Amino acid sequence: MRLPNRLLAALLILALACAGALLIIEVTADRIEHQTAVVNWYPAYSWAARTSWVSGSIRVTAVILILLGLVLLMAELKPPRVARLAAGPAGEGAADMNTAYTRRGVAAAVRSAVTDVDGIRAASVKVNRRRIAVSAVAGALDKAAAQTVRDDVTTAARDRLTALGLRRAPALSVRVTPRSR
Repeated sequence: MRLPNRLLAALLILALACAGALLIIEVTADRIEHQTAVVNWYPAYSWAARTSWVSGSIRVTAVILILLGLVLLMAELKPPRVARLAAGPAGEGAADMNTAYTRRGVAAAVRSAVTDVDGIRAASVKVNRRRIAVSAVAGALDKAAAQTVRDDVTTAARDRLTALGLRRAPALSVRVTPRSR
C-alpha cells in the first residue's frame, strides 16, 4: 500500500497548503477591507454561530468522519503483501545474512520441478504467504490416470521447496487434472 499512501499524503499536503494560503488571504482581506476576497464565508460563519455541538448535522458528520478514520486505520493495519519468502542461512558464517526468494522465483522453481515429472504437460503455480497452489495438467485423458501422477507431482514440489531452504515453507496444495480433448 506504499503508492496509495504516498498519493493520499501528497493530496492531503496540497489541500492543507491551499487551505492555509486561502486562510491567510481571507483573514488579511477581512482585517483590511472588511470583506471577503475569494470565498464568501460569512453564511458559513453565521450558520456555525447558531448551530450547537449537539445538533443532528454535527453528530452525523462526526460519525461519518469517525467511520472514515476507522476504515483508513484498518487499511493501514492490514499486513503488506509478501513480496519475498525468507530463506535459511546458506552455510557456515552466513548466520547474520538475510536471504530471500521472490514469490515469482519460488513459483518458477516449483513449476520447473513439476513440469519435469513424467506425464505432466503443463503446470501453473501461485505463491502467497501461507500457501503454494500447484495446478498441473496431465498428459492422460481420463481422471484416474491423471491422479496416478499426483503423488509424483507432490513429491517433486516438496523436494524443490526443501532444496530452496525456506525458513517457513508455505503449505502445499496440488491439483492434477486430465488434459482436455
